[in-house]
Amino acid sequence: MSDTSQPLQTVKVWDLPTRLFHWTLVVLMIAQWLTAENSDTMTYHIWGGYTILVLVLFRLIWGFVGSDTVRFSDFVRGPGAAMEYVKALLRGETPLYLGHNPMGGWSILAMLALLLVQAGTGLFANDDITIEGPLYGWVSKSTSDWLTTVHKFNFNL
Repeated sequence: MSDTSQPLQTVKVWDLPTRLFHWTLVVLMIAQWLTAENSDTMTYHIWGGYTILVLVLFRLIWGFVGSDTVRFSDFVRGPGAAMEYVKALLRGETPLYLGHNPMGGWSILAMLALLLVQAGTGLFANDDITIEGPLYGWVSKSTSDWLTTVHKFNFNL
């Protein structure tokens, strides 16, 4: 019996901008968690939030103009494809994909949406003492309070 299988090859799935996005986001999320509850570090928290907002906006643009595997059109498939993927997993099958599988694509969209909500609500947030987001003055105090609640709740999702 002869072995006709080909040796595995290393394939770079994610381009450099996407890798930098991923790891910068990881570091910033840790920093955001560490700086969220201390008024002495709130300036770092605010600037981290700005940076995350820029990163997410970059990733949204990169999802349309980036390399093949990072484009949304490559990994965001319809709900039917996502359900078929789940059914295959339940049958014990493991369909292979270069990049994100159909459920992973939907997860990426959900995470980007949650990050946008997080950064967006932070722009309007306040701590009732000294800190106000840069867009706090554009909304009423009660709206800012509600957005602050969303901001705090969303971080724990």
